[in-house]
Amino acid sequence: MMNATIVKDPVCGMDIDTAAAPASSDYKGRTYYFCGHTCEQKFASTPEQYLGKAASATKSGGSCCG
Repeated sequence: MMNATIVKDPVCGMDIDTAAAPASSDYKGRTYYFCGHTCEQKFASTPEQYLGKAASATKSGGSCCG
């Protein structure tokens, strides 16, 4: 059985299971996981804006951004 690894979406703060993440992106040698493609696209356009800070609102459950 595989253990789930839960990380925060750097854009919206949602908890993401890395094994089931609908989107991911590599940046500076690290993989970031996202709740959906909208957050992935926001991150891709300005990644430094989302790094080094906690997301303002933590969400859980279904995709917040689609």
